[in-house]
Amino acid sequence: MPIQPPSKDTEDMEGEGDSAAEMNGEEEESEEERSGSQTESEEESSEMDDEDYERRRSECVNEMLDLEKQFSELKEKLFRERLSQLRMRLEEVGAERAPEYTEPLGGLQRSLKIRIQESTRASVWM
Repeated sequence: MPIQPPSKDTEDMEGEGDSAAEMNGEEEESEEERSGSQTESEEESSEMDDEDYERRRSECVNEMLDLEKQFSELKEKLFRERLSQLRMRLEEVGAERAPEYTEPLGGLQRSLKIRIQESTRASVWM
């Protein structure tokens, strides 16, 4: 079969296809440029968001460390105050001045006095 030269209709269709492809290519580039610029802006906002998140996280970590330091200092201060109070109470009990000690002791001394008086009366009566 001999090769026939392409007809004009075939060339027109091919030519139209080329120009349509070129047009589609241009449109695709435009769409790519648009989506590229959108992607760039999204990346920039994403980067900004990441930077903001990192900055905020850093601020929160620093604040948390500061609060932990304050908490430790206050806990230590409270421990020292309670220890001091316990030592003072122990000294009061040792010196027989603590209310926890003197009130029951007073009641016991009254009971002792009453019993002594009763036993002396009983021995006198006998």
